[in-house]
Amino acid sequence: MDDGLRMVQSRACGAWTLPGDPTCAGVARRLFRMVASGLALEPDAVDDGVTMVSELAANTLHAQQGQPAPANPELWLYLRGSGPRAELVCKVFDTIPGWVRGHAPGRSIARAPAESMSGRGLEVVHALSSGRWGHHLSRARLVSSGLRGKTVWFGLPAPQAGRDTRWAAGAETPASAGEAVDELEKDLDTRGFAGKLLRADDPGADMAAFSIESGLTVWCRSGAAWLRAPGTSVQQWGYYDLVEVAEQTVQAHETTVAMAERGTTMATVSRTCG
Repeated sequence: MDDGLRMVQSRACGAWTLPGDPTCAGVARRLFRMVASGLALEPDAVDDGVTMVSELAANTLHAQQGQPAPANPELWLYLRGSGPRAELVCKVFDTIPGWVRGHAPGRSIARAPAESMSGRGLEVVHALSSGRWGHHLSRARLVSSGLRGKTVWFGLPAPQAGRDTRWAAGAETPASAGEAVDELEKDLDTRGFAGKLLRADDPGADMAAFSIESGLTVWCRSGAAWLRAPGTSVQQWGYYDLVEVAEQTVQAHETTVAMAERGTTMATVSRTCG
């Protein structure tokens, strides 16, 4: 557990496998409290985060509906942003299919009926995070094959962590664009993209870039990283946010793949019905 906290403090991503049984939520609560307390989050924020991660972990079990998932859920924790705007991002990942078929949770949360015994998990997350939550397609971090799946996340303010971490102080920031892309490539390799990145480096200009497919490109130069993905505007981060750059890259790739697969399926259905 302490190793996970040190990873988060150094601006890496702490990742833990959660049990695929009723102890899932309890394990997630303990891990979150350990990291959030170690980062000196406000006590009320820690308590809110514990409640939210419990809801997200429990949801992975409810979604299984008695069917075993391809892999156990995962808990991911990392810092995003710097200084007073830093936040602790908490994500619960699972490999249970469904969202690409149109069942993604909406941003407008419908209130569960008063007599309902369940269905309030995302209401709780929405309220306690003040709307700082979301969901997206992704890939596993702890399974070598990079299994495809989905994640629900929330963010909590972590200004003290933004001031105190070694990375924020600049001690571990990549010294060059090539080193920044090395870090991104290492992360993506563990998630099933090994050998699939087309990379180009220009050390003289302190610039390095890679692409996964047409239209999806990441490039780094002089302390900044950019992502260009189909259907979105170009996004930019500092080198202290390379975990977020990798997360956004995987999300963009998986969304593009899902849309293409859905289009192929609809075309096949259309031809069959015609």
